[in-house]
Amino acid sequence: MTSTRASMSYATALNRNELFESPGLRRDIPALLHPEEEVLLVLPGVAGDFPDVMIATADRFLLASVAGPLKRSKIKKEVPAAQVTGARYRSGLFSRMRVATAAGGEITMVPNRKADAERFAHEFEHLIRTGSLPR
Repeated sequence: MTSTRASMSYATALNRNELFESPGLRRDIPALLHPEEEVLLVLPGVAGDFPDVMIATADRFLLASVAGPLKRSKIKKEVPAAQVTGARYRSGLFSRMRVATAAGGEITMVPNRKADAERFAHEFEHLIRTGSLPR
């Protein structure tokens, strides 16, 4: 696989999380991104063979899923970055990361780790307010 801006920025953002062993997160998901897209934040879903993953890029927000051996990875939901109005996470049993959109809907996912979800929500809120990630 050739290195693109999208694959490199995705790998950097993904590595900020405590990862479980899922080769599909590293191998399959970058193929869903535009080659020159800049990935800002990534949050893996509950550990498993075919996890979901939330991805915030400079241009869009997506909820994608890792594929199995007979299927391809896919984008489950996608909205332009300008349509995202908030992100929140409250810890507890079966807590969900919730990303609100301007259309009034929410994109939700159960994250793999509480600490990663809290960091993702904090950094995403900062990104929405200021246009840049916290330093």
